Amino acid sequence: MAVVESVVIIHDAKSSWDVDRPFPGPLIRAMFADRVRIRITNMLRDQSTAIHFHDLHMINNPRADDTAHITQCPIHPYEKFIYELNITQTGIFWYHSHNAQQYADGLIGPIILDHDILEQRYDYGSHDYVIILQDCTWKDNCGHEQPVQCIPLRASFFGSCKSEAHPIDEFLCSPEKSIRLRLINAASGIPFRFWIDQHNLTIVARDSIEIASISMSLVHIAFGQRLDLIVDCNQDLSVNYTIFVASRNSYQPSLNNIGATPPINKSHSIEHDKLDSNDLFFEYKYLKPFKPRVAPAAIRRITLASEVRWNNRTGIDALEEWSVNGITFEPPNEPLLLANVFDGTFKHCVAYQRAGRVNNKHVTHIQHLEYGQTYEVLMINYDSQLHPWHLHGYSVEFTAVGKIPNLKSAKCNQTQKDVRPFNYNTVLLPLNSTLPVLSVGDSFTVPSESYVVFRFTANNPGPWFLHCHMEWHIWPGMALVFSVERNARYDGLIQSPTTSFSTCGRRPKISYQSSRLLLSNWHKTEL
Repeated sequence: MAVVESVVIIHDAKSSWDVDRPFPGPLIRAMFADRVRIRITNMLRDQSTAIHFHDLHMINNPRADDTAHITQCPIHPYEKFIYELNITQTGIFWYHSHNAQQYADGLIGPIILDHDILEQRYDYGSHDYVIILQDCTWKDNCGHEQPVQCIPLRASFFGSCKSEAHPIDEFLCSPEKSIRLRLINAASGIPFRFWIDQHNLTIVARDSIEIASISMSLVHIAFGQRLDLIVDCNQDLSVNYTIFVASRNSYQPSLNNIGATPPINKSHSIEHDKLDSNDLFFEYKYLKPFKPRVAPAAIRRITLASEVRWNNRTGIDALEEWSVNGITFEPPNEPLLLANVFDGTFKHCVAYQRAGRVNNKHVTHIQHLEYGQTYEVLMINYDSQLHPWHLHGYSVEFTAVGKIPNLKSAKCNQTQKDVRPFNYNTVLLPLNSTLPVLSVGDSFTVPSESYVVFRFTANNPGPWFLHCHMEWHIWPGMALVFSVERNARYDGLIQSPTTSFSTCGRRPKISYQSSRLLLSNWHKTEL
């Protein structure tokens, strides 16, 4: 758990493992309709980077999505890059690296976009706090364990923990008043449970979208997800109450769960939940839209089946490959956005297809969507562990969830499960029907051996990354791209890159004169 402080400039770390760097990164704060310019200098000695602004939709400006190989070139060591963002949303967001598992090493930070509806609906005054949750791995490849660092985590990230230098954080709340907690799960491998001793938590927003409020004694938050909580300060004023964060213990192997899960004290004065916050489908059952809504009819169903495949299960030279529809994602040779803008096609930039070692194939996996049309996406998880997914550029409407019918467990020596064909038309309503929306968000969990269905209208053009948010799965290939186009082109749908926009691969420097005018309303933040 990390507590955010507003700072101006992040330390120029010579490595993402620099023991003296601040953690987390600086808070970026702006308002709806602002234009934000962020200047990045990559001081990493031996790694490229790129900073993704998680859930900022970048309407008609996909190059600001900042995903290396998809919308931009990587920022190489000692290079500079300027991000220009049009703010079209409000709420709590975060930014993180999308390169080399850097965000697992702490290259993360929060974003607050002020004047959301919650500020008007709830009276919490200045008691507004951001809490970032992140997991840590303390065992290296040789099996050496490192002592647990300070809890909560803070600067310096890997330095010695001195209790006198790192006092316990306190969240102040006036009697009979409320506080707002903005939770961000920035973990790379673990979902979390979060609770406060003897206090109920009222969830009021999911992924910066207001929901029908629901009160619980503890909440579950998935990877990449954000939850806004309102906490009423109505207990004994003479007592300091403890905030707890623990692994949800929802997937194996057990070595990922360091230490026992702290118990919830049964002597609490509050009544325990009648709702099961540990329900694998909790976010779909209980995080309902603020007002009932329906998803429009869809023109096509896109089925995406994810799984891990092994070359053997003997433990000797075992190799796992992550795939979606049997495809392990390979980054293109040039950013997809630039290739389509200048060539009108992807055929010159996609990675050359090659065979995998477990009956899969490696290639740049692209699903082509026609601009303005509505699609239904059926995501199937054949794996025995949950997978947290995130779609760039969109919030989507979830319409159905369930366990996979007729799925047999894999035997110990099987390299993949025995998947029998199943006609999902027998459990899902027709595409031409409108459907009640279960929940809305951009970061979501597909539980083990389960399916999740969502719909969205492809009205934000560009190449948008859809990926597992577990760091150890995204880079081995558990990802794909939704390319929203008109007649296979982005031309006429998005702003053209400026002449200063960086190029890479076979692309020469952009030479045309851009006619795009910059707006005058700037917030300047340097990272």
